[in-house]
Amino acid sequence: MLNSITITDITKTKKGLNALFTDNGFLFSVDDMLLAQYKIEIGSCFSQQELTLLYEKSNTNKAVQKAYSLLSCRSHSRRELFTKLCRNFDEDCAEAACDKLENLGLINDGEYCRAKAEYLITVKKCSLGETRAKLLTLGINKDIIECCIATYDSDTQAENLRYIIEKKYASKLDNPQKVIAALMRKGFSYGDIKSALRSLEIETEDEY
Repeated sequence: MLNSITITDITKTKKGLNALFTDNGFLFSVDDMLLAQYKIEIGSCFSQQELTLLYEKSNTNKAVQKAYSLLSCRSHSRRELFTKLCRNFDEDCAEAACDKLENLGLINDGEYCRAKAEYLITVKKCSLGETRAKLLTLGINKDIIECCIATYDSDTQAENLRYIIEKKYASKLDNPQKVIAALMRKGFSYGDIKSALRSLEIETEDEY
């Protein structure tokens, strides 16, 4: 084979991969599947093009394994997972890994968005505006976000506001305007805040 490169040694790494060597030293490592698929052994010869393809496949497999590790800790959106993979792999490998995990159903932005919205709104008591902003930072499509948020009505916001006011701002209600300003920064609307305060029999001034 013209301009072929010969594998002169193969050693097992601490991570269970197979380190490939040539006369010029270490080449790169591959997993057992690629070792068998390409029938790699000492004395095997490959063209530079074949080695480049093998290297790309090896990196993609490593990216997939890294993705499995990340998902074993917690769920991720596709964009979130892609961004983390890009810290160690090129964008093509990260994209290919995300495609594979998406096809396997291990990442699903719709399901992830619903679960995240449920946690933010019902557990963290976030406003719909703050929830929307947090979900956008995770790279979730706007249409998916709006579809998930649409399932929560004004009653949910009212309950969250009353809870926050009673639990976090009870000692500050002598100055309700500051409480209103703080809650507006959290994404709650002025009208909803006023209604919540009225339900708690707290008088406010109309400054907004």
